[in-house]
Amino acid sequence: MAMEEESSEPVAEIGADRGAAWWCWPVIAVSLVVVAWGVDFLRFDLDPELVPTPISGRSDLGILKLQAQVVIAVGTLDQPGAADSVKDLVALARDDRAAAAVVLLERFVSIEDPGPNATLEKVSGKLTGEFGLLVRKAVAQGVDPEEREALRSRLGWFAELAPGPGLSEPPRAEEIRRSALAFLAVAVLVAGLGVCGLIVGAVLLLVHVRKWSRGERVNRFDPRRKPIGVMLECFALYLGIMVAGDVGAMLVHPSLQIVGYGLSVVIPLLWPMARGIGWRDFRIALGWHKGRGWLREIGAGMVGYLAVLSIASIGIFLTLLLTLALGLLGGGEDAVNGTGPQAPVTPETHPIVGWIYGGDFVARLLCLILASGFAPLFEETFFRGALHRYFRGRFRFFLSAFLTSVIFAALHPQGLVGIPALAAIGIGFSLIREWRDSLVAPMVAHALNNGVLIAVLWVGL
Repeated sequence: MAMEEESSEPVAEIGADRGAAWWCWPVIAVSLVVVAWGVDFLRFDLDPELVPTPISGRSDLGILKLQAQVVIAVGTLDQPGAADSVKDLVALARDDRAAAAVVLLERFVSIEDPGPNATLEKVSGKLTGEFGLLVRKAVAQGVDPEEREALRSRLGWFAELAPGPGLSEPPRAEEIRRSALAFLAVAVLVAGLGVCGLIVGAVLLLVHVRKWSRGERVNRFDPRRKPIGVMLECFALYLGIMVAGDVGAMLVHPSLQIVGYGLSVVIPLLWPMARGIGWRDFRIALGWHKGRGWLREIGAGMVGYLAVLSIASIGIFLTLLLTLALGLLGGGEDAVNGTGPQAPVTPETHPIVGWIYGGDFVARLLCLILASGFAPLFEETFFRGALHRYFRGRFRFFLSAFLTSVIFAALHPQGLVGIPALAAIGIGFSLIREWRDSLVAPMVAHALNNGVLIAVLWVGL
């Protein structure tokens, strides 16, 4: 994050700016309330074979599978340790599918010990009806191919953990163990690289902040650039139309969600011209320019992502503290440990996990394109482009970045507990916008962040 020369783009004149329309904040507030009530931006089912498993339940199964892979890998190296690890997953059994998944996992890692299944005893109240009877049979006697297929229709991958007739090993047992070991190796590698990147990013960030505090010209963002007021209008239109499309999809027809997404991008980008603002002035103020060149900005986004990691680590730590505090308030230490009647408080699982867990290659590729292509392009345009520009016309950087990032986090489906971690990532993207001015760099950092997560999910799911 070294000092840069001035952008080749002309600086806008410093003058009067038309304020934002009165309806902006009511639209934003209503949209936030609607999202808080549970509108799921990614709730459509991509795999008809798993229709009995809704997106929310399938996402939980996806997270459980990632953890199950680690347990199985540990079991390959240390079987008693794996059996103990299953106990930590009991708290995640929120419904009958998750309960069955954990039960089958325990049977898989203790296949040589056909004694009582301790997990089954803990979650027996959730396993009722024909499905519950089938799970109990799988644990006590094993299943034939037809019964395994019935389990697969509800559980997906976890059906492969059920023992065969007479408690024989599942047909794909060795393949499952090899895949689990491979996933553990990938997870350890990614975690190690992440820690190294975090350290490097923290050093770069400290150097940057030190130069900034000395008054050196390290940031290319000019908060005086106009227009400002219309930027809030663009963001309000983007958010309001998108949420209206989601509500319309729930109440009228699912196609309205796709229509809403399209209009939420097109209308806000055309709106400034309707307000008498030239496209070039709007584009430059928004950050839609190449800065010092495409390659430089792409490289800056890669370097900036290291700083995002360092800032994100603080947010993740705060999310963990919030999780612990809410768990203690809601059910005491037993709820936090998963040993009480109430499940521990955790961030909601993103629906895209369910897409990948239940989807084929095409579905997973679409998830990668969505998360690493469309999401960085449009979210950076309207959050770090429009909303950050509006706040920076009124406040200093830290308050502007905080407000932009809290709204950014609140609109994601991870819920209240996930806000600190997501907001910290958003602050990192705002810092890159401030450093480069061009949105190319924060878009690249955003794409890297999502791409790494999707890649790990792809390997593990």
